[in-house]
Amino acid sequence: MVHRTSPRTHFRVGDIELSHPYIALLEIATLLEHDEIVIAIDSLVSRDPPLRDASLEKIRETAEIFGAVWGARALRDALGDARANTDSPGETRTRLLLQRAGFPEPVLNHPVRDPDTNRLRYLDLAYPELGIALEYDGDYHRLTTEQKRKDQGRLDSLHSIGWNIRMLNAEDIKQPERVLDALRRTFVSVGAPTPPTSNWSGSAGKRLGRSLRPPKSA
Repeated sequence: MVHRTSPRTHFRVGDIELSHPYIALLEIATLLEHDEIVIAIDSLVSRDPPLRDASLEKIRETAEIFGAVWGARALRDALGDARANTDSPGETRTRLLLQRAGFPEPVLNHPVRDPDTNRLRYLDLAYPELGIALEYDGDYHRLTTEQKRKDQGRLDSLHSIGWNIRMLNAEDIKQPERVLDALRRTFVSVGAPTPPTSNWSGSAGKRLGRSLRPPKSA
């Protein structure tokens, strides 16, 4: 017989009692759509997690222990699509978009040595065996000319050692046909199998975009 220790449900910050993050996931699972729950889980098990010992397995155990609680089923369903080691909601939405379009699941935050600086760079979503990667371009990347210059320099360095990197942003996720067509051509150029364009062309692409669209407040 396996005995599980019941997870901590609350903790105090000063005079304020707060739900433990795993319990908070159960609570918000009743309010959010599937992809939003996946994003919330991914954020807890990110590359720089807010909880030092957070893991998908511990979240799964919480969902099982509180299985009768409203929200547990939605949380368990979302855990099937959640992954550790991501960095942002945009990366999660991009990964889900690629998988639903029929592309293989990419490696998250794949480390590559920059030939110019010798620093490790982390590609958001990568297919290392193909030398193909996607970088999600959040709004913060466009704040300054200096940041643009640094980003372009980083891309040039990685291009010089054979990486083919595609950029995308929130609008590409809402209307994914262009970026998925480009990615498919990139796969073809290296002799890799590709999903059919019918997976995302026309109304199929609009459905993919709607399913991944962030709420207006995001």
